[in-house]
Amino acid sequence: MASVRYSYADGNAQHEYEIIDRLIEENLFRELSEIVAIPTYRGGALSEDQVVNNLRQIRDSLAAQVEEFNLGQKVHKLEIFEWKQPVGHEYWLFGFRLGSGEHKIAVCCHLDTVPPGDDASWNPFELVQEQRDYMGNAAQDFYVGRGSIDDKGPAVVAFNVLKAVARKYDGSDKLETTTVEVIFDTSEETDMAMPHYLESVPEDNPDFGIIFDASWSVRAEKGIERPKFTVSRKPVIGAGLWIDRLNTPEGPSNQIPEFAAAVIRSDSESALAELAETIDVMYAEYAFDDSDYHRAEMTVDFDAASRSLTLKTAVSGAQHGSAPQENRFSGANPLVSLANFLAGLVDQGKFVSNEIGEMCRFLAWGWGTKVFGEHHPELLLRDDEVFEAGNGTTYAATRLYTRPDSVQMELDIRYAIGHHRYPWDGSEGMLKGTTSIFSDVFGQLTVDFNAGSIHSVEVETSTAAPPDIRLPENKSFSTVADAYMQVMGEPTPARAIGGGTDAKGHNTLIAAGALFTDELGPPINFHGINEGAPVKDLKNGARIIYRLFVDQIEGR
Repeated sequence: MASVRYSYADGNAQHEYEIIDRLIEENLFRELSEIVAIPTYRGGALSEDQVVNNLRQIRDSLAAQVEEFNLGQKVHKLEIFEWKQPVGHEYWLFGFRLGSGEHKIAVCCHLDTVPPGDDASWNPFELVQEQRDYMGNAAQDFYVGRGSIDDKGPAVVAFNVLKAVARKYDGSDKLETTTVEVIFDTSEETDMAMPHYLESVPEDNPDFGIIFDASWSVRAEKGIERPKFTVSRKPVIGAGLWIDRLNTPEGPSNQIPEFAAAVIRSDSESALAELAETIDVMYAEYAFDDSDYHRAEMTVDFDAASRSLTLKTAVSGAQHGSAPQENRFSGANPLVSLANFLAGLVDQGKFVSNEIGEMCRFLAWGWGTKVFGEHHPELLLRDDEVFEAGNGTTYAATRLYTRPDSVQMELDIRYAIGHHRYPWDGSEGMLKGTTSIFSDVFGQLTVDFNAGSIHSVEVETSTAAPPDIRLPENKSFSTVADAYMQVMGEPTPARAIGGGTDAKGHNTLIAAGALFTDELGPPINFHGINEGAPVKDLKNGARIIYRLFVDQIEGR
């Protein structure tokens, strides 16, 4: 990974950034601590009412800060705005704007997060500062807490940049031709509000906008597919050893789970006790499909009284479903490790085959531990000139649930151009059409598997978004690249990523920042346990956003 130079391009420009530097230094940790402490995740223990109430609490806190800030403004004050659209559930975003001009520029962040995970190694809602090695440099400051980098930290940065710009241009007639906004999406991790807002109120669309929720800088995003595979289940009294349950925690399909747990039962107490004595060695010696595979850590709990043996694997590394190759390289997906192991025991005849065992066998047969579709390349493996080899279509097995009538597995797929229903014509924006070819792909995949299985796998799948591509000469991307060069003194990367951001489908919006790397694993742990934000990245991002706002206001 290439290192990034953190010195600023022009030492004489230091004075120009004093306003934003001072605000970030004074406010970042305190303000971020306040909103990290307010849980805003869906797909976990919180009810929707609790999530909405907590988001309102953040909105009210930010509004109170703006009211106090405006006391120091002579002419131009920050104004709050809000948009809601009830459609089954409520799409909702809010923000703050400065100025009243026709030319509109915006930064969009989001205030919802993924669930915190159940891990005693951290307190996800208490922001702490610690030192971590990062990008080849030792002992850098990190702010650690749920949302610190995704996306509450960037949200606090953008909020303070807006205040710095308001201070700089208070009373200036330049704000009569320009409007500056910071927008907060409230459901980006589950069902983005921003695209619905842009479609519903086209007259309010920014002429130039940054989605401050990725890395510097994104020129293409993969398509997103969300399949669910199901095996119908009938309760039966087993004989021998069998898998009674296999579950991950409830959560969003774009997050690799923090653990997977299987319960093994038997009609023979002695057989189960014997297995309990040897299962950890069997797991340590199990031959996965890759001899270099890093298996997840597994714990074993035998309860003789209830005749149950519980196997639990734990996640390590990055947990973002869009980049399973990173988790595989320097971590472990607990569901992938455990399901592959259990599938092997079924194949070896050590476990009686049932619906749960067949789902494990399907996962192992379809993908094994691989993430690019290597087991069935004719159906699953795709890369191209934008999403190149090693960054093509990815598959992350993220959720599996044993229910009374079914076993269901969810995948998070981020797909390259070749898996879209229609070819790319070389133009900019989202690929034409709204569907992928995965309904055909999985139809064939399940037919092939079911031909040798006694329990049929069924599939339903939907395309959340096609691939979205910006050409290098895109005006908004060039604008970002220019500001990046001014602050950092080197060209911005042009990344093709798996993550789906609020920029999708809108060519005037560019996903950029807050990270200066595209690696999401340790020490950042994007979507993961001990999520951390590199403070220097946040500070440099503040300068770049400030540079963008100032240049746009000045008409550069």
